[in-house]
Amino acid sequence: MFFELREYRCPNGQRNNWVKFMEEEIIPFQVSKGMVILGSFTGQEEDDLYIWIRRFE
Repeated sequence: MFFELREYRCPNGQRNNWVKFMEEEIIPFQVSKGMVILGSFTGQEEDDLYIWIRRFE
């Protein structure tokens, strides 16, 4: 098994829209295909940062 950490930089003021899209569309789709999503995070000090971690078998 291995892990993937993905980091995205969102356009100014668009991070909340991106998080909503990820949580409502992308993550459920990934899970439906058997992907394990270990975490979905936003940066505390960086307003444009979004991170998620996936596990592959």
